[in-house]
Amino acid sequence: MSGSTIAERLGVFAAGLEVDALPQSVVERTTGCLIHALAVGMAGSAAGFGRQAEQASPGVSSPPNLEGYARSLVTGQWHPASTAAFINGVHLHARAQEDTHGTFHPGVSVIPAALAAAESSAVDGRTLLAAVVAGYEVGIALSGPLTDLTTPPFRATAVFGPVAAAAAVGRIRGLSGERMTSALAIAASISGGTSESFGAGTDEWHFQSGIAATSGLMAAQLAETGVAGSRTAFEAEAGFLDCFSRSREAAETLARDLGRSWNILDVTFKPYPVCAFNQAPAMLAVRLRESGLRADEVASIRLRMNEREATYPGMPSRGPFASTSQTLMSARFAFATGLVQGDITYDLLQQFTDPQVLDLIGKIDLVAEPGRSAKTAHATVTQIDGTTVHDAIEDSDAMLSWHMDGVVRNAERLATEIPLVTEELETLVDSVATLPQASSVDPLIRSALAGISVGT
Repeated sequence: MSGSTIAERLGVFAAGLEVDALPQSVVERTTGCLIHALAVGMAGSAAGFGRQAEQASPGVSSPPNLEGYARSLVTGQWHPASTAAFINGVHLHARAQEDTHGTFHPGVSVIPAALAAAESSAVDGRTLLAAVVAGYEVGIALSGPLTDLTTPPFRATAVFGPVAAAAAVGRIRGLSGERMTSALAIAASISGGTSESFGAGTDEWHFQSGIAATSGLMAAQLAETGVAGSRTAFEAEAGFLDCFSRSREAAETLARDLGRSWNILDVTFKPYPVCAFNQAPAMLAVRLRESGLRADEVASIRLRMNEREATYPGMPSRGPFASTSQTLMSARFAFATGLVQGDITYDLLQQFTDPQVLDLIGKIDLVAEPGRSAKTAHATVTQIDGTTVHDAIEDSDAMLSWHMDGVVRNAERLATEIPLVTEELETLVDSVATLPQASSVDPLIRSALAGISVGT
């Protein structure tokens, strides 16, 4: 598509994407993303953010007409699709354990928007799968080369999520390439969100994913009615690139490889409910604990991380802590909890005054190391007896690029935090795996609703 604009390249690709043309590895990774998102959402129910989102827009137990309505995964109540997308976007992001590409979390914007559109439009499983792939590919085509230029001060999920969600919904609604181009342009014009709340330790960021999902859904709906979006929404003066990256240098190369290489294969998963930047230090601490190191034997710790990650809002925090929004962002809290407990659960993130964890936090020197690769961590631990222990994780992306068995094992790890018995979890996994043969998304939605009291 020489001479085309970014929006046109993205739009034509998303509109024409078909499951039959996808490599099997892409289909498998997509089903893995769906299982991970829904399992993490279930485990995040206790956090309460999804319920707060729903309280702001109460639903009904039985709408007069199902067309245009979708269910909340929090309560099972029915809402207009845009509201369901918002609620479920918050719900899937409640414990911050979603999938990741760089600093962008595509699943918490793409999947809730796609599910709401699929249920409200009564499409089949293949259409949902194609839509999810379209959303991930479009979102990451933008975030991959741009995220380092935008984040911080912006937050990647809030910036790229609306465009990704619009691609997914547009594919479900069967938009032409021209109307899909408009949908993406409309979404680009209303994208954006700050990362300030991470430093403040407050809750705003929990809701950005829901806003991204509903913004993308509404952008696609507007385009479907004939609203025209700018073909040069991304590369023109005062467009998306100018606003968020302050550079238009990437304009000629953006979205040129769509359909030849697959971005979703580079998505990684989180074993712990902490920031993506904290996965490496958390895994490193747990590994040190498993090797026999004990927190009460530690005199000091020098923890070296990527410079941008170590200084990202919230990451350097020593406390005091009063919310999970603070603890899940603090590199020191993640490392200390992993070493003290040998694990990090959402419940442990709420242990704000654990004396052993706080004592260890005081012994950690967090070093922002220029030149250190992203999502890595190196620890030098000096013990009270003078012994020094060195360990490092230098490629966490490779460790967290799970195949289906890894995704399922992680869901099983969350079993104590998910209101599902083993058989129900197996049904969820099966309902995702059989989407290519499913005539509707209803079995998937019902499996995701198992274990909740519908209508509460």
